[in-house]
Amino acid sequence: MAAQPYRTVVDNAATSRALVEATTVFDEMGVTPTDEQTARMEAAILQASGLIDRFLDRVLAEEDVTDHFRSPRGEVLRLSRCPVVEVLEVIEAGTELTTDDYELDEATGQLWRLSDGDRIWWSDAAAITVSYVGGYGLPDDLPADIQRAAIEQAKSQYMASGRDPNLRSFSVPDVYQATYSVGGGDSMGKSGLLAQVEGALAPYRRVGA
Repeated sequence: MAAQPYRTVVDNAATSRALVEATTVFDEMGVTPTDEQTARMEAAILQASGLIDRFLDRVLAEEDVTDHFRSPRGEVLRLSRCPVVEVLEVIEAGTELTTDDYELDEATGQLWRLSDGDRIWWSDAAAITVSYVGGYGLPDDLPADIQRAAIEQAKSQYMASGRDPNLRSFSVPDVYQATYSVGGGDSMGKSGLLAQVEGALAPYRRVGA
């Protein structure tokens, strides 16, 4: 069973957690935005990005963080951010480990303790801290299907922010057309994301999320 950190400290925060740029979304919509529209889209993107992070159970933006574990009682530690770009330091019971003392799955953020090359259990009486760089460099390093999901969700957030909540559809001839759910509709998931966005993101959710 994977042990979870009881606390995560951000040592060097990302300058932005926006998963896509406003210009990318407007280019797809065929719209040349005003400054007011750009500001509204940027707010919609941040809202959509936050919903996606929560759905996936991790922050996607690359940041330097330290995960703190206490008496993990497990064979593997599950870091809070992935993919892991670089491990900076692993300390177990006050002793800094070397790369020969652990094995990392960068994609999933799973960290195993090693002894003579064999996996062993982490000490269940020890405080363990793992400092590392985790996440994606945004927006360029984000997987294409996550970026596509972010674009679709941002469009929805943007259009919803400036419309009558009872409006079922919106259309600008030869530019953009969208259909919205209303209260009780089935196109929005429980997460606040569009159902199709949830479906596209499902393969990236953390185990147990």
